[in-house]
Amino acid sequence: MFDIIDNIKKLYQEDSRPWVIGYSGGKDSTMLVSLTFEAVQQIPAEKRSKEIAVVCTDTRVEIPAVADRVEHELDFMRAHAEVHNLMIAPYLLKPVAEQSFWVNMLGRGYPPPNRTFRWCTQRLKIDPVSSFIRSNLPRWGEAIIHLGARRSESGSRAQTMRQRARNNYGLSRHDDLPRCWIATPIEFVTTDQVWEYLLDERKDFKTPWGGDNQNLFQLYKDASGGECPLVVDESTPSCGNSRFGCWVCTVVDRDKASEGLLASGDKRMEVLLHFRDTLIKYRNPENGYRDMVRKNGQDGAGPLTMEARKNLLTQLLELQEETGLSVLSEEELHWIQTFWKSARNPDSGNGVASIVIQHQGTAMPKTEDSSYLQSIEDEVSAEKNISVETLRRFIGKIEEYGERCRLNGLQDELLQILNDELRERNKEADNANLS
Repeated sequence: MFDIIDNIKKLYQEDSRPWVIGYSGGKDSTMLVSLTFEAVQQIPAEKRSKEIAVVCTDTRVEIPAVADRVEHELDFMRAHAEVHNLMIAPYLLKPVAEQSFWVNMLGRGYPPPNRTFRWCTQRLKIDPVSSFIRSNLPRWGEAIIHLGARRSESGSRAQTMRQRARNNYGLSRHDDLPRCWIATPIEFVTTDQVWEYLLDERKDFKTPWGGDNQNLFQLYKDASGGECPLVVDESTPSCGNSRFGCWVCTVVDRDKASEGLLASGDKRMEVLLHFRDTLIKYRNPENGYRDMVRKNGQDGAGPLTMEARKNLLTQLLELQEETGLSVLSEEELHWIQTFWKSARNPDSGNGVASIVIQHQGTAMPKTEDSSYLQSIEDEVSAEKNISVETLRRFIGKIEEYGERCRLNGLQDELLQILNDELRERNKEADNANLS
């Protein structure tokens, strides 16, 4: 590992661009950040001038044990870097509430992701980091992004890394951020070498900032169902094949990491795995939870029905209470209600509050203002010969764009609402002719 540390030190001293280091809490990124801490600590204090950001994205649907560990490790990194003047700053990034998993699924009605419609990765993982980097580029000018990618991780990963054009420092251009470069310091490290480095007895199994790598190893062991054998030769599989993702992930056939953690005693995972199975059921159009008209008005499996969204919200609140996990924020609930008001079969505006209050065991009062607004909507719809549903969707969509402080796209969405109205009228006319 000394060669890797020397290369990191060389790049640090010969190139002035700030660094962004990706950290997920897994073994590879833990190794990368550890090597960076070691390298910077070996550089004389008076020569430490580079700004280094360690960024981690909290999708808000991470496996609880992993999320807890990441927050703990970031706190240790922050304290250690401040004490030793390393100019390393950890950041826990999150998607904006409007783009959270629950707002997209329960609010907008996106069906749970699958391999062909994997809408979650961009919004939950990529966008927060890209936004962070773009907000700092005016000050930085350029930046180097360090990733813990390794060729031995998978065949496709190795092929991608081989195809990248490199400069003299081994850096490649970032595909989407034109003023950013990518570095992969542990590219040629094997899985066995990762664990050998992390579980070094001479360092008491600790990270440079005082984190516990034995705890990390145990997490992988639990997630793998205990299958972390002692490596005696190259034919022996090593621990580390677990993939820690989001507990709601419906892209994979089986969430083996969550199943392994449940088998190892984390009882919360039983409730989370059951809800994941529920999402898969709701995704299947044959089960009746999907609108059979797409958002663009074409026939086919479209968004979740309003009834399905309300059912899932109720179940999610029950999950939150049963596990003690903080799953939904008030801001997310607000955005869910905002999107319900402009959906097909729109909600009156009290649906989310009604579900929350009913879940708490109290009745939902109907306000006079709400009743008065509904009476006005009834009058306007009759006067303009437009359905109340369409009128409410119009109002809800305009309010939605107002809260987002944007107009781009509003005209197209209003036109789609009118197309929905026209389609329903044509359907009613066809039915009348048949009768």
